[in-house]
Amino acid sequence: MTTPAAGIPNAVRDDATAPAHSPKDRLRAHGDARGAKQQACELGRLVRLALSMCLVVAAPASALELALPNSVTVAVETSDAASVRLPEAPWSPGTVVPGTEGAIRKTVLHLPDVQWTSLQLIAPLRAQLEEVGYVQVFSCVDAECGDFDFRFQLDLIGEPDMYVDLGNYRYLLMRHPSREPHSVALVASPTTSAGNIHITEVSSARFPEVEQEAKDVETETEEDAEDATQVPGTLVSTMLERGHVVLESLEFGSGSAELGSGPYPALAELAAWLVDNPSARIVLVGHTDAKGSLETNTSLSQRRAEAVADRLINAFGIDPNRLDAVGVGYLSPVESNLTEAGRTANRRVEAVLVSVE
Repeated sequence: MTTPAAGIPNAVRDDATAPAHSPKDRLRAHGDARGAKQQACELGRLVRLALSMCLVVAAPASALELALPNSVTVAVETSDAASVRLPEAPWSPGTVVPGTEGAIRKTVLHLPDVQWTSLQLIAPLRAQLEEVGYVQVFSCVDAECGDFDFRFQLDLIGEPDMYVDLGNYRYLLMRHPSREPHSVALVASPTTSAGNIHITEVSSARFPEVEQEAKDVETETEEDAEDATQVPGTLVSTMLERGHVVLESLEFGSGSAELGSGPYPALAELAAWLVDNPSARIVLVGHTDAKGSLETNTSLSQRRAEAVADRLINAFGIDPNRLDAVGVGYLSPVESNLTEAGRTANRRVEAVLVSVE
């Protein structure tokens, strides 16, 4: 491990035992270094030498990979064509921030177990952008920006992914005249136990090519019409074909293993099949997203699987000896945990077919 230069907070430690997404202490960080631009650039130079900062142009070329040592990417949102507000001045009454149009990428980085100021979080990234030709358009610090009102002019990924202390944050907008992304906005907000950084990149918008599909309606056969309206397979047929199936639309309270009252058509269909096939055995497997520790998520997923088993036993009269319940936490995702849609898909209970005669 490289030893940090004098005066630079040590953000690198052995974190093998700490969860990547542990709850953040929302107490305000102590102090906020308010050095001049020369001091900020010197800080960035020392951090790069001591901790090997990286700025990589990745595929696609319009995406920058900004990272700090030991940082964790907790959320990424992208859009090929949209608009985002990038303020260029402090908030004032009646201020309307126009949207900047383009392909938008938002990223949230967390630095666990550090006590850096907002300047220490943002200055190294600013120095790296300056090195490749980006120019500062606007920068401000909490009260200078306009506190609460300015913060809510920013189109950020929300909590719990990005936490902003309204009394301790820093905003920076930079642009490049001839490269992609053409605009980069940074928001840094520390707590007493972590650093939070939001990166917004805006590139030229990307639009899909629309192809006209030539089709002779008069020659469409009756068979084609039937195929177009074919109904997908049922829950049971999917389980028999693939060996497992997601039990759709189950409702649990946030962080809770209590199954809502329903009704749940997926459970009714599964129960009816079990009644018709008394030799069949299944395992109910609970899954979670990747927020929190593996131990906590494994316990939650186990209890949710058990709640589904209890519902099949108590509401539908299924023999408990034919059911098992197991929780695997976030170890078997079906989508990326870096997006809200992916995390939603990963929170599920599946029925796994063990045997049937």
